[in-house]
Order: sequence, then C-alpha cells, then structure tokens
Amino acid sequence: MRNLLLATTAVAAVSLAAQSAQAQLVVSLGGYTEFFGAYYDDDASNRTSREFALETEIVVRADGKADNGLLYGAKVELQNSIGAASNSVGTDEASVYLGGTWGRIELGDLDGAADTLSIYAPLIGVEQIDGDGYLFLENTPDVGPRAGFALGGLPTGSVVQAPDSGDATKIMYLTPRFAGIQAGVSYATQDGSEGQDVVGFKTAGGYKDFWEFGANYTGEFSGFSVAAGATGSTATGQDLGTVGGPSLEDFWAWQVGGQVGFGGFAVGGGYIDGGDYNAVSGVPATSGDTSIWHVGVSYTAGPLAVGLSYADAEGFKGGPEFDDFGGVTPATYASSYKTYGGGAAYTLAPGFVVQGDVMYVDEDLRNVDAATGATSTTSNEGIVAILSTRLDF
Repeated sequence: MRNLLLATTAVAAVSLAAQSAQAQLVVSLGGYTEFFGAYYDDDASNRTSREFALETEIVVRADGKADNGLLYGAKVELQNSIGAASNSVGTDEASVYLGGTWGRIELGDLDGAADTLSIYAPLIGVEQIDGDGYLFLENTPDVGPRAGFALGGLPTGSVVQAPDSGDATKIMYLTPRFAGIQAGVSYATQDGSEGQDVVGFKTAGGYKDFWEFGANYTGEFSGFSVAAGATGSTATGQDLGTVGGPSLEDFWAWQVGGQVGFGGFAVGGGYIDGGDYNAVSGVPATSGDTSIWHVGVSYTAGPLAVGLSYADAEGFKGGPEFDDFGGVTPATYASSYKTYGGGAAYTLAPGFVVQGDVMYVDEDLRNVDAATGATSTTSNEGIVAILSTRLDF
C-alpha cells in the first residue's frame, strides 16, 4: 500500500511539473493556403500551357518566457509537397530558439543569416522575379542541352539573394536591433541535409561548412523609410563521385541591396556576386564570377498594391551531372539571363488577398562538352501569367 501511495504521489508530481512547464508556454496555430492558376509557354520545351497548383502551410509555435527573462520556444512549419508526392505533407522548417537582450540563437532546419538579413527591391503580387511563377516555367529533362538547368529556376535559387544553404540543419545567431542595425551569422555542416539526414561520405557532392552572415539597417527620416543591407556566404566544395576526383570549387558570394519608401511609393534594388558557386574544379568553362543586378518599384494605395521589377544575370551555373560511366559532366550555365516581372495584389478582407503576376524570361544557355571542352549556345524565351488567392490565418 505504501509503495502504491508513493508511486501515485510521484506520478502526480510529474504531472503537475509538466502542467507548470506547459503553462509558461503559449502555443499558437497559424498558416496559409494559396491557390494558383497559371498560363505559361516557352520556345524550347514540350510543356503544357496551363495548370492549377495549391500550396498550404500549417505553422505551430510555442513561445515562453522564464522568470529570469529568458525567451525560448519552437516553430514547426508543415507544408504540402510538390512533384510526385504532391498530396503528402512534410516538415518544411522546424527549429527551437533562445533569446534575450543579448540576441537570439536558433537551432534546426531554417533559413540562414544571408536569407534572413538580405534587403532587396519591393516585390508585389506573387513576388514577381523571386516568386512562385518560376515553378510553372521550370523544365529540367534528364538529357539534352537543357539537362541540369531550368528556364526560370536559377541554380542559386534566387535573383535577389546570394547563394545560401536553404533549410539545411544549422545554428544561427542574430544580434538585437540597435540604432536600426541588426547582424547575424549561421553555420550548416552540409548543404541540402535536413531533419534526421546524416551525410556519411566525402563524395556526397554539394557543399560542406556552409557559412552565412550579414547585417542590415532599417529606419525612418522625415517621412521616408530606408532599408539597406549586405550579406555574404561561403562554403567548401566536396568530391563528386570519387575521392580525389572532380569536385565543386570552394566559393565566396556576397550581396548588397537597399530600398527607399515615401508615401505609397517604394523603390529598391541590389547586386549579387556569386563567385564560383556551382563551378567544377578543373573545368575552366564553368569557372568565373556569377553576377546579377535587379531593380523594382511599387505603389500601394489602401488595399491595392502594384509593382514592376527586372533582373539581369550572367554566369549562372547548373549543378554538375553524372554520366552513365560515373564521370562528371559540367552542367549548362547561363551566359545571359534576363527576367521581367509585373504584379498586383488586392486585399479583399483581413488576411485574404487576390494577387497576380506576369513574368517574361529570356536566357542564353551555354552547354559544355565534357570530353572536348567545346561550348555551344541555346536560346530560350518564356512567359507565365499567374493568378492566386491567398488566405493567411
């Protein structure tokens, strides 16, 4: 009887402790659902011309504050997939954090410092030159001159931000914002490795020791809003297929950008130097700096916002491809890449927005022959018109 009483008391104590811990956390549920309808076409591919798509995300947050002032919590983003498993739901990002007057530490699958702190042109609608319109233009067949490269889908992932490690598992530190300035740094052991994935071999390809860093400033002066920032990233290239064989070059990339607003108007832009990102060692045709510049302008009046944007890129390189014999083929890269975007958004009700984009892409793709080093050029043009409804909750 005495043992049963002690056991019951212990269970009750643990239960009360758990309830006490949970009472200090505020758990919230949110997210969004966005429906797309698009028309798209280009000169060089055998594609359909129209399609619907749906993107939805559920965000669960747990935020707490300890008696000593420590802020802590977690965030989990659940998102539907694309491609063959488009009806499945998986974890997009997930992280825990600690914060205080000294700044904030985040641990998990999340965007790094280069993504978090970058400043670029205002983008309205379905984000125009940095938005979901590219999903409809992408076309990456396994063979032929377009292998390894997609119209619209830049290998760096963005025409407004420097190459980054995406949602790879990482640690990140952000300073508090002081006098309008915030800085940060993040580190991922392996690019493209998330969740419980563990990279066990040196021939995994991609990049290791991926560092991102940056700082930005935001402020207001006499009715003007001002934002400016600079970010950078660097990583070590890994062997592609065999130890001591071809490997990705180490790279160093940086980005600067700014934005000024007054009344309902905003204008901004930026420049990226991608360095040797995605270049293959020993293949001179894939080396050399990647560069982009972009500009954009927007106007907002009540529930309506409209904007225009443009980006011009050179030297983008697709990821290297493996041939049937285990060799590495230098991938196609863009000697010239231009994208034009226009967008609009209208807020029908709190949290409910109707928005649309029209985007045009013009590219010259340079193809490298692995055996001879000879190059040839393929040109392509494409357009996409996309309309979406988005509900944030």
